[in-house]
Amino acid sequence: MLDLLDLRRLCEDRHIPLISVQTQDFIINRLERNQPKRVLEIWSAVWYSSIVISQTISKRWGTLTSFEISYPAYLEALKNIEKAEINNVVLYPFDINEISLEKFFSQKFDAAFIDAQKSQYWDYLQKIRSHLAPENTLLLDDVIKYQNKLTWLYQFLEKMQINYEIFDTEPGDGVMLIE
Repeated sequence: MLDLLDLRRLCEDRHIPLISVQTQDFIINRLERNQPKRVLEIWSAVWYSSIVISQTISKRWGTLTSFEISYPAYLEALKNIEKAEINNVVLYPFDINEISLEKFFSQKFDAAFIDAQKSQYWDYLQKIRSHLAPENTLLLDDVIKYQNKLTWLYQFLEKMQINYEIFDTEPGDGVMLIE
């Protein structure tokens, strides 16, 4: 079975970006608090954050739908899914901005985690809005460190009068929460 600490070390050795331990703890706490059944993840890389999410929501029979734009990362993620013995996930090798999401699922998501190309957060949010349940939790990573790349997102949130909160999860960075 795949151990998260081993996967973290492997990613760090290979300089693969992944969520910090503090962000990981924040995600786990938020998912346990809000108890979503269906979670959407945009960009899973080698699947570290996906394992964290899927293990957390599996306790109450939750499912994770995850998208990864890089095909080599997608293939590596599939191997990690098998090694981690995870069975509550569907992983797709697509950029969600290039596909019709209706072809992949019909039910709405209770939560979403976005950790993708920061300059496209606004695009991703626009794409998934109609696929979110009325009561939902959105988590967006790296919103302090890459604030200069999120101009469109902040303008959109202000225009639509969407409330959000930013949590400092590590020195110099944090997670945006939209509920």
